[in-house]
Amino acid sequence: MKLKHIIFTFLLPVLLITSCKREQDRIFEENASVRMTEAIANAYEVLQGNEAGWVMTYYPSDNQEFGGYTIFTKFISNAQVTMVSDAIESSETSTYSVIHDTGPVLSFNGYNKAIHWFSEPGMDNGRIGADDTGMKGDFEFIVLKATADSVVLKGKKSGTEVVMLPLSGDEFEQQGEAYQEAASQFSEFGVFKLEDASGELLDMPYSSPIRVFRNPKDNSGNEMSFRVIPSGLEFYAEQEMEGVRFKTLKFVEPTTAYPYGYYTDDNTTFKIVPDVTPLNLWFISNEWYMAYSKVGSTGQIYWDRARTALESNGLQLNEFSIGSIAGLSGVTSYLLNNYTVGGLITHNLVPVPGTTDQVRISLAGSIYTYTGMTFGVAYWNAGLNQFTTPFNNRTFVITTLDALDRPKSILLTDTQIPTNTFELTLDAITDPFNN
Repeated sequence: MKLKHIIFTFLLPVLLITSCKREQDRIFEENASVRMTEAIANAYEVLQGNEAGWVMTYYPSDNQEFGGYTIFTKFISNAQVTMVSDAIESSETSTYSVIHDTGPVLSFNGYNKAIHWFSEPGMDNGRIGADDTGMKGDFEFIVLKATADSVVLKGKKSGTEVVMLPLSGDEFEQQGEAYQEAASQFSEFGVFKLEDASGELLDMPYSSPIRVFRNPKDNSGNEMSFRVIPSGLEFYAEQEMEGVRFKTLKFVEPTTAYPYGYYTDDNTTFKIVPDVTPLNLWFISNEWYMAYSKVGSTGQIYWDRARTALESNGLQLNEFSIGSIAGLSGVTSYLLNNYTVGGLITHNLVPVPGTTDQVRISLAGSIYTYTGMTFGVAYWNAGLNQFTTPFNNRTFVITTLDALDRPKSILLTDTQIPTNTFELTLDAITDPFNN
């Protein structure tokens, strides 16, 4: 009996402790669930609470290798958000939610190019970054903090920290437009030169559209990541050039000596000067329209074949263009049958090294369909392939037909077949077989 008493005396506290622990676990679980629910509700309340919207400085990659951008958001309900990015011309409204994950997570779950462009593969975003990873950005963010004065986010994939700051009044519209205009002006140039303190002009390493400069006088390979702002450029980190430390550079409007303006420090110690855009870069960065009457005798042979094949398949060509289209660089675009059939075929448009006016064109072969239309390999085989033949694996010299810089009309001339020419224009051409 005494032994039983001792055993029960020993077991009772253990059982009591175990029971107490289970109760604590339930309490902790309930408390964590309550805290999560409260955090999500708070995030919704803060995001929508500022009806004027929010602005964020966004460097998509964790090492800023693609430069920075400015994104404006306005959360108009528990499910919809309107977004503006300085990289995209228009605003878009899409869905979002704040979900339960490793913490409260702000998910832009409806496609919106203002934010999803940064997470698209390189093959879809205009060939920026690797084909599979693109700019390595996020569209889902852990909410670290949500208060009226700031919302602090952390990219789920990249780990990049982003701070959204509140706007007031009509800043969403006014600032959004101002940032878009500044970015559009900057993107017109694919070449920049450094005018150093002595006045010497040096080529400034820069690869459009990636917003990163390199100092031609610095052999360390330091990348100067920046974003474009209405007053000039703002760098991710403080930089030093020509003995001057700076975080921002102001834009000085064009003058006779500097027809495209320049970016400079407060004391104008040095200047970053936009230069005339090489014709081959201008060609690959724009959408160019074609017409039968503007094609040389060699190309017209293939256009005639295309016309015959398309007509036999009940297809009528409405528009045909080449260049950078719908956010993709290096494509041909086809619109047919009163704009019910349409898509893009990828091509390699590669500037010839060491030249400013030559480009090599070859077929890449990926196919994209325009939203709301039909397209695919069947249409390619139905006659559209004939259009590519006089371009494929050919090198062309580009000549301007109007302005010296950023012309609206250009001529492509095959370096080996003088009659293989194409006069292209930035102005849309409809019914290209009859114009």
